[in-house]
Amino acid sequence: MKNVSYVSTNSRKRILIIMVGCIALAVALLARLAYIQIIKSDYYSQKAYTQQTRSKTVEPKRGTIYDTTGERILAQSISTNIVTAVPNSVPKDKKEEIAQTFAQILGKDKEELLKKLQKNVSSVTLATKVDQDEATQLLEYINENDITGISIDEDMLRIYPYGTLLSHVLGFVGTDNQGLAGIEAYYEDDLAGTPGKIVASFDGSGRETPFTQEQYIAAENGKDIVLTIDASIQSIVEKYLSKAVQENIAEYGSIIIMRPSTGEVLAMANYPTFDSNDPFTPNTEELKANWENMTTTEKSNALNQMWRNRAISDTQEPGSTFKLITAAAALEENIVNIDDKVFQCSGSMQIGSWTIKCWRYYNPHGNESLREGIMNSCNPVFMQVSQRMGIAKYMEYIRAFNLNSKTGIDLPGEATGIMHNEATMGEVDLATTSFGQTIQITSLQTAVNYCAVANGGYLVEPYIVREIKSGSGNYDEQIESKVLKQVMSEQTASDIMSALVDTVNIGTGKSAKISDYQIAGKTATGENGRGENLKYLAGFVGIAPASNPEIVVVMNLYDPKGPSGHGGATLCGPVVGSIIDEVLKYMDVQTDYTVNETESNEIVIPNVVGKTYTEAQQIMNESGFGIITSSEFAGDTVITNQVPKYGASLEAGATVMLYKDGDESQKIPVPDVRNLSSAEAVQAFKNAGLNVRVEGTGFVLTQDVTPNEYIEKGSIVTIKCVDDLSELP
Repeated sequence: MKNVSYVSTNSRKRILIIMVGCIALAVALLARLAYIQIIKSDYYSQKAYTQQTRSKTVEPKRGTIYDTTGERILAQSISTNIVTAVPNSVPKDKKEEIAQTFAQILGKDKEELLKKLQKNVSSVTLATKVDQDEATQLLEYINENDITGISIDEDMLRIYPYGTLLSHVLGFVGTDNQGLAGIEAYYEDDLAGTPGKIVASFDGSGRETPFTQEQYIAAENGKDIVLTIDASIQSIVEKYLSKAVQENIAEYGSIIIMRPSTGEVLAMANYPTFDSNDPFTPNTEELKANWENMTTTEKSNALNQMWRNRAISDTQEPGSTFKLITAAAALEENIVNIDDKVFQCSGSMQIGSWTIKCWRYYNPHGNESLREGIMNSCNPVFMQVSQRMGIAKYMEYIRAFNLNSKTGIDLPGEATGIMHNEATMGEVDLATTSFGQTIQITSLQTAVNYCAVANGGYLVEPYIVREIKSGSGNYDEQIESKVLKQVMSEQTASDIMSALVDTVNIGTGKSAKISDYQIAGKTATGENGRGENLKYLAGFVGIAPASNPEIVVVMNLYDPKGPSGHGGATLCGPVVGSIIDEVLKYMDVQTDYTVNETESNEIVIPNVVGKTYTEAQQIMNESGFGIITSSEFAGDTVITNQVPKYGASLEAGATVMLYKDGDESQKIPVPDVRNLSSAEAVQAFKNAGLNVRVEGTGFVLTQDVTPNEYIEKGSIVTIKCVDDLSELP
């Protein structure tokens, strides 16, 4: 009995312990349940919602970028498709087949697609930028084979209809449609819009649950942007710039056109350029050839250089275009009047231990006024001005023109001008700064400086976006021009303008002179580096029409290595003159001269297409033109084409190439007549079967068709001549 009682007592103890344990466990569970249900209710509700729902982003339509007309589209987003999958919802036994079929339709790697379908993730992107044809094939396959877990949704593709046009300004977007450079990056918040989403329910295995209603939150599209840039003017600029860089074997070139009264940028170009539709592809043959051998870092650096908007991001010694600052300071401080002959050029000046030469040291300019110093681009004149002014006063004008800061243009990557520190600046630094060396500024800063001369003395803030519009087309914001301050008097600006006009008419800038408009301009030849590392910057600034300025054009060519040398007058002056002529006529700006004033003897070429050969001979002879043909023509042979075309004009005695049915186009290489006398050039073109239009007299400075380029026989080549090539710095 004792034993039984002992066992019973032990059992009761164990039962009691178990009961206490159960009660404690129940209390703990109840406490935990209360903690989850009450205290952490919001947290776990959200977690459950997250696990049971999936959301797909609905991409907004990125805003469109227009040129200043508001009609030409420079960048836009078009509808495309994106293919996504929920791997756990895709039938396991069909993944191999799906990957194979999708690879064939999309032109992708099968193994890569299969790897994505086998991932243990909530969602994966199989393909982006899928066109409608491919999307239709995918949908047909999905529906026919009852495939679950794969969806095809609308996506947006960014395109640039003009390809390489304005690429450095527009920039481009990444794979996520986010702006990475240029306008696309600077105005990202306006252009991007706000994404929407589609929310659906899924079970614990990641399969979409039936009979649930999707929630759709609409995307908010981005705003449209209208630029100040005119696509037609930009095309003109890029045409001339690419030709100049290639002909002169320059490392790169930049051109900016601004409206001086407002600060609007009408064109901004760099060459070499790239295609914003394909920004990760090398843009030069040299880069393409070396691409596969380059490291990842080298490729990244090369692409960044390719995308670099050098017109605003590169600082260089400007050379003689900077003499504008020194001249303005001298006139404002009443150190000299524009026509006082108080300066002396003996070919060089001794500044401390340095001997600094004039570019025409071999034939010194002698006694000069400030006007003549500008016209002759004479360094000693500006060194003498700076000596009279002193460092402190001169640096006041450096700061007044904002040369040690940014212009404030609405583009990313603008560089700051690099000036001497006044505290450590010496007499040699002052002298070299006075004519644009040992300091650095951007092409844009030069443009802003010359706008101040052209508009009567006011520093304007350059800008490139004119309007921002909402999706409904209403104006959200209209950008107004901004005058920062007056940096010189109207009289000073007028004096400098008159000197710049003389520079083009009879000074170092005569290479830019054109027949229909009066141009004010300044040449420049900057030096970057010294000794073996010396590289030149050829530059020219043109303002036109001089009587009522509509545009300021700044052109720079960096490190030209061609046979025509490195002088700004030689390389850039003629190009700027041609650009001004074409742009002002496009803008319908009234010419400064009449046909009679230019003493033109040109005659309009008549139209003989459709006439018989006999009739064509009579018409051309009566008009004063000769005829050349590629084969024998009978009297009744019908003319099917002529070069030059009807409407072009040439002086009497020129020849017209005639074609009949079946004749092949006759193309010949253009002779190189640069540096020849105008008479020698005319004869060379005549011997080649080409017509020539001569501008100016003396020796050939430029020709508008590149030497050795093949053109049709009878075509017109324009040459620009100057009296003395040696007088061009």
